[in-house]
Amino acid sequence: HVSNALAAAAVALELGSPLPEVARRLGGATRRSARRMEVTTRADGVTVLNDSYNANPESVRAALKTLASMTSERRSWAVLGVMGELGADSVSAHDEIGRLAVRLNINRLVVVGEQAAAMHHGASHEGSWGEESVLVPDTEAAAALLREQVRPDDVVLVKASKVAELWRVADALLGEGGSA
Repeated sequence: HVSNALAAAAVALELGSPLPEVARRLGGATRRSARRMEVTTRADGVTVLNDSYNANPESVRAALKTLASMTSERRSWAVLGVMGELGADSVSAHDEIGRLAVRLNINRLVVVGEQAAAMHHGASHEGSWGEESVLVPDTEAAAALLREQVRPDDVVLVKASKVAELWRVADALLGEGGSA
C-alpha cells in the first residue's frame, strides 16, 4: 500500500496540506477490512502475509512482488488459489501468475484447488521442477503441507479470491484454526 499512500500524500501536499499533517494522518491510517495484506510474525520468525480477502491478476502480481522483496535472505512461500470471475481469460491469467512466481524466484508455490491448476502448470512450464511448485486439492491439504515443511524465518503469502477460503490456511499457520 506504499504507492497508494505516496499518491495520497502527493495530492494532499499539492492541495496545500502541511507536511506534518499529511504525515500524522498517514501514520494513523488503519486497515478497513481483514485479510488484506495482514502481516503477522509468529514467535519462531515465520511471517504470514494474509491477503486472502480477494484476488485478481494485478493484485496477485503485486503481492508476489512484495513477497519477493521481503525474502532475499529468507525462504519464500506463495500459497495461491483461484482468482474468480476471470471468464475466458481464467486459464491464461492463472498460467501467467505461475510463471511470474518462478521468474520472481519464489522458493515454493503451493497452488490450492483444481480451478487454479493452471498456476502450477505455468510454473512448471517456466522452469519449476521437483517440489518447487505443487498442486494440492484443498485448504486442508495446503495447511498439512505447510505444517510439515515451513521452517522458522520462512515468509508465507496466502492469496486467493474469497471463494477459495484460503484464510483457513493463514489461520492454521497462525494457530487460529489448527496448528501449522
